[in-house]
Amino acid sequence: MNIYVIKKQMVPVTNNSFAIPVSNRICRGILNIYIVGLTFLLIGYTSSAEKYSPVKDENAFMRQYGKISGEIKSLEADFVQEKEIVLLTKKLTSQGRLIFGNNNSLKIEYLLPNIFIFSMRDNKVTVKDGERTTSSISVKSNKLFEQISQITMYAINGKIFDSKNFNSVIMENKNSYMIILVPKSKELKQYYKELDVVIGKETMLIEKLIMQETSGDKTTMVFNNIEINNPIADEVFTVN
Repeated sequence: MNIYVIKKQMVPVTNNSFAIPVSNRICRGILNIYIVGLTFLLIGYTSSAEKYSPVKDENAFMRQYGKISGEIKSLEADFVQEKEIVLLTKKLTSQGRLIFGNNNSLKIEYLLPNIFIFSMRDNKVTVKDGERTTSSISVKSNKLFEQISQITMYAINGKIFDSKNFNSVIMENKNSYMIILVPKSKELKQYYKELDVVIGKETMLIEKLIMQETSGDKTTMVFNNIEINNPIADEVFTVN
């Protein structure tokens, strides 16, 4: 089993920053993992000063992305998140760690400047906000949770194009691919209007997630120090 490690420099956290507003953290925090603003354009797409155009060989991309993603049994990554809020002029920055393991277990830890933990294991969601832990919630009891958890796993295992919750377009530039996703389901449309997943051409692993919310806010997550196929104990996903 192959183990890959990708190292990048962490970005310092600013003082005036936070993870996700308390009222929206559970639903929006889940999506912040993997899916990844976007817009359908016929001749090109520009994001973060990088111009994207329609992928030249979609079938080749699908084969390569599916092959690499299919080999992922576990994934760990640090992330830096920048949130742009319509009513604020300054970006809010936070950082944390994402862990994906056996049986589609998933844990997202916001560590700075505030602690917020989301963990999903055995179709149960547990949330910890600071010192307060929320009792487990069944994913299947909430349609939005169920859709988001499914999409998250699809993004990690390469089956994102199997999801019926999005229309998708694949773009590329010299260094990366961008999977442009537009929500179709009523539940997801309430929160997000556009999602971009940026994938590095060299590694075929996620590098950036950009989320355009219906409120006009924008969240960008940059992933670094990515490690895949390391052993991860089930206890890692326990939230105390």
